[in-house]
Amino acid sequence: MGEFERRVLRLVSEGKLSAEEGEELLQAHDRGPLGDIRQLIEDGISDVRTRVRDFAEEREEEIAAGGLEGEGPVELDVQGEMSFRVQPGEPGRYRAVWRTGRTIFGDGPERPRVLVEGRRIRIEAPSRGFGAMGLPFTGASVLLYLPADSVLGGRIAENNGRIEVEGLAVAKLSMEAHNSRVRVDVPRIGTLKVVSRNGSIEVAADEGESVRVEAWNGRVSVRGALRDVEAMTRNGRIEGEIRPVQGGRCQLRTLNGAVELRLPYGVAADLRAETVHGAIIADVPGLRVAEDIRDVARRRLRGTVEGEKGDIAADLETTNGAVRIVQASR
Repeated sequence: MGEFERRVLRLVSEGKLSAEEGEELLQAHDRGPLGDIRQLIEDGISDVRTRVRDFAEEREEEIAAGGLEGEGPVELDVQGEMSFRVQPGEPGRYRAVWRTGRTIFGDGPERPRVLVEGRRIRIEAPSRGFGAMGLPFTGASVLLYLPADSVLGGRIAENNGRIEVEGLAVAKLSMEAHNSRVRVDVPRIGTLKVVSRNGSIEVAADEGESVRVEAWNGRVSVRGALRDVEAMTRNGRIEGEIRPVQGGRCQLRTLNGAVELRLPYGVAADLRAETVHGAIIADVPGLRVAEDIRDVARRRLRGTVEGEKGDIAADLETTNGAVRIVQASR
């Protein structure tokens, strides 16, 4: 539990906020940054109830809608300071919705521009701007609905928010995030590349070909029947759960943090794990160890797992942290 959550609970216990108002505040905090509300609480402003309710209340406005022309992937070109989410919607149609909180700091940031040409959708959000008290607007987002059979391509570049892609297949998509969390949960991935400066990255797919993930500071999680996975972070934990594929490759690397690979029951694997400061724990049935080095300079393990479901070559590495290889839940 963070400092912000503890302060909200203390306000509720002291009777300064009701349980419902506390819940509203925590939910609003989960949706985006609340630095302005935190400051209000720290300053001890007496009418925090009204201000919290104002922040939690969202406005929703449709900013674009229509039919998609032609065939092939929907090419996205999204950039700006906002959160962005794309998910399945009505058959044959796209719809873009602008959501922003109504706050005491002003009417909210300027709404983004949307340009649609054939199957290319460009969304550009201007700078968040500043409200009446000189504080930046927060919590603004664009929600894009596309037909459920759409296949995504293009580029998403976003600052200070979240990027979420859910329920739509990916052909070739790149993402660049600064101070943002990224979550991808889709049925299929052709090629996906995600780079995040500060923020966690979660990728899950029923099946896929190529996933490249790089975070400077943040946790990384990759799951699915993915043929070629390369995930790296400088500071953060990396988790991988790779389901059986033929000729699969999985590379998980971090400088400061633990690495964990969960292998399905019965999968064949060629394993290599290495750390400088930490333990290597391999708890997989049928593991045959070819090399097990444990000295003051490094710890390294190489081995194979016999199985009948596909085959995976896994390379796991960290400098400061443990490496765990375990069997995934059935």
